[in-house]
Amino acid sequence: MPLFHLLTGVLFRPRHTMATAVTHPRVATPWLFVMALWLLPAAWLLSTPVGRQALVDEHVRITEAFVGSVSDAQYATLQQTPPFTSYLTGTRLLLLPLVTLLVAVGLAQTARFQQATLPWVAALSVSVQASLVLGIQQAVITPLMFLRESVTNMTNLATVLPGIEDGSLPARLFGSIDMVALWWGALLAFGLSAATGRPARQYAGPMLALYVGVAAVLAVVMVMRGGS
Repeated sequence: MPLFHLLTGVLFRPRHTMATAVTHPRVATPWLFVMALWLLPAAWLLSTPVGRQALVDEHVRITEAFVGSVSDAQYATLQQTPPFTSYLTGTRLLLLPLVTLLVAVGLAQTARFQQATLPWVAALSVSVQASLVLGIQQAVITPLMFLRESVTNMTNLATVLPGIEDGSLPARLFGSIDMVALWWGALLAFGLSAATGRPARQYAGPMLALYVGVAAVLAVVMVMRGGS
């Protein structure tokens, strides 16, 4: 399946595309493409003064939300040495190769638990091809992050739900749930469904519950600390 068909497939024919990922695994080329979609725009953004300042702002936001305040001296140090690890938040964490490998292991073990056969290369194929939507997301939003001068997630549910008070628990909760991450989880569920012959909802439900549970914990912590 050409890369163009993979791209359109995860967008418009997700069930068929993930079934093909199981029966005709492809790993190397799609994975390199996903990394290019993510890392090339990221390298451009983080090489600019705007991107480096956005890293500092993101580090301060996370620190104030979960740890504590940032002193003037610490802020000056951050500006001299931008914390590039602050870029690895939200769905960008899901694009890390280690995460892709761990997801593939989880898929293979889940299929085995269901007494189905999902070879390692097929499990990795599903994990990699599901990540295409995450790569597309980063390629699209990176120029927008430059314009907004922020690397904070902008595809969360809070952005499309009006009337939510800033700083409230619902705002924190919906702000922690990324719509593209939900899409990624659905693709993984379609892949497992194709491998096991069971309904995709059987896998999507627990994944959604786990994701929302983690988001709820993060939201409660931020509200209790009063972080931004």
